[in-house]
Amino acid sequence: MSRFAVVAAVGARLLNAAPDEDRLLEYLTSQLAAEVANRCVAAAVVPEDGTAALVRFAGADPGSATAMALRRTAVAALDDRAGRRAPADAAAAGVVVAPIVVRGRTVGSLAVQAPGSGPMPAADAEFVEAIAAVAATALEHGRALLATMTLLDDARRQGDLLDAISDAVISCSADNVIDSWNAGAERLYGYPAGEAVGCDLFALLATTCANENGEEIGVRQVLDDLDDLGRWNGELRERRFDGAPLTVLSSVSTLTGPDGGRSGFVYVNRDVTEQRRQEHAASHDALTGLANRRRLVNRIHDAAGRVHRGGGPMAVLFLDLNGFKPVNDRYGHAAGDELLVAVAGRLVSTVRGTDFVARVGGDEFVVLLEQIGSAERIPAVLGRILDAVAEPVVLSSADTVSVTTSIGVAVVETPDEAAVDPERLVQLADEAMYRAKHRPSHVAYADEERDERFLSYPGGSLQVC
Repeated sequence: MSRFAVVAAVGARLLNAAPDEDRLLEYLTSQLAAEVANRCVAAAVVPEDGTAALVRFAGADPGSATAMALRRTAVAALDDRAGRRAPADAAAAGVVVAPIVVRGRTVGSLAVQAPGSGPMPAADAEFVEAIAAVAATALEHGRALLATMTLLDDARRQGDLLDAISDAVISCSADNVIDSWNAGAERLYGYPAGEAVGCDLFALLATTCANENGEEIGVRQVLDDLDDLGRWNGELRERRFDGAPLTVLSSVSTLTGPDGGRSGFVYVNRDVTEQRRQEHAASHDALTGLANRRRLVNRIHDAAGRVHRGGGPMAVLFLDLNGFKPVNDRYGHAAGDELLVAVAGRLVSTVRGTDFVARVGGDEFVVLLEQIGSAERIPAVLGRILDAVAEPVVLSSADTVSVTTSIGVAVVETPDEAAVDPERLVQLADEAMYRAKHRPSHVAYADEERDERFLSYPGGSLQVC
C-alpha cells in the first residue's frame, strides 16, 4: 500500500472514530510506528478543556531513554507557536516534529526518531507531516462533533426542564408571534405546540391585560413598562381552546437582539383561575356580584388613607330600599332577588367607575364616593341615585314594581375624620339613614353641622351639604 493510501486510510479511520482523543493518539502512534520502520513515535495533544497533555508512545521500549526523550520533545513542541519547524535540539538529534494545528492554534504534535540514526529522509518527514495534517482534521471534526453533541444534550435537558415546569413558558417575536410553546402551555391552554407556534399570542388566547391590583389596562401600558424596565408582572384574562375563561398570573421579560433592540418576549404564565374565583366568592355578594361588607371595609380603609395624604374628601352613602318588603311578599323571593339585581346595576351605572358599590344586607347597599374633590358635589350624586332607584322595574314576569331609597351620608374631609375606623363610618352612615326614612328628601347626614345646613332648606334641599 502506498503512503498516500495509508494517509487516506488513517484519515477515514480517524474521522469515523468516536471523539476520544486518547484513542486517536494511540491509533496514530501505532500506525506511524508500523509504517516508518525502526522508528520511535510519540504524540501529544492538549485537550480542549485545557487539562494536562495526553501523551502516547510506540515503536520501542516505553521506559527507554529514547522513549522518554521523545515524549519530552513532543510535549515541548506544543509551545512552538512558530509553526511547522521542530525545536533546534530535536532537529540535531534526527527527530522530525510535526505540529497538529487546529484553526490556527497548535494543539498537539507528532515526534518520530530512528534510534542511533542520522537525519530522517525527506519522504519520511513529509509522510509524518501528512499524518499530522490528517490528525488535525480529525481533531477538529471530533471536537466540533463533541461540541454539537454537548449543545444538543444541553438543549434536550433545557427542553425537558421546560416541559417539566408546570407553568406555561412561551417565547414570542417582537410583534407577539409565538416562537416556542412548552408542555405547560399545552396543558394550560389546550393547544398543541404545532398549532400554537406561528400564531399571534393575543389573538389566539383573546388576551386582555390587568395590573397587579386586577384593574384592566391597555397593551400600550404593558409595552411601556417593558421598554422602561425590561419586564412586566400582572394578570392576563384569556381563553382556552374550548372557550373556557382563564386568569393567569404573568411575568413577561424582554428578549434583546444582537443590535441591543427588543427582539421578542418570554411569558411565564401560571393559572390562578380557581384562586381568583375563590377570592371573588369570598369578597362578593353571590346574588348581585357587588362587593360584600368585608371588601367594602378594606376599600374604605384604603380610601381614608388617600384622604389623609391629601387626596381630597370622600363620602360613605348607606342606602336602604323603601317598599322592598311588599314586593317580596306579593311577588315572591325570586321577584325580590330580581329587583335587587336591577337596583345594583343602576347604582353601578349611576356613580363613577372609580367609586365603589357594595351590598351589605338584604336590601341594604353602600356607595363609597372617592376623591370627590369637594363635598359640595355630593348632593348631585344623591339626586341621581334617588332618581335611578325610583325608576320602575319590569320583572321577568312582566309585572312592574317600584321602590325608593333612603340614604345616610358620612363625609370624610380632614385627616382626623379619616382616622375613624371604617366600620364606624359605615355605622354612622347607617344611623343617618334611619333618620332619612322620616324625611321627605330621604337624605340625612351623619355630621350634625352638615345635617343642620341641609335641613335649613325647605324639605332638605339636595343643593347643599
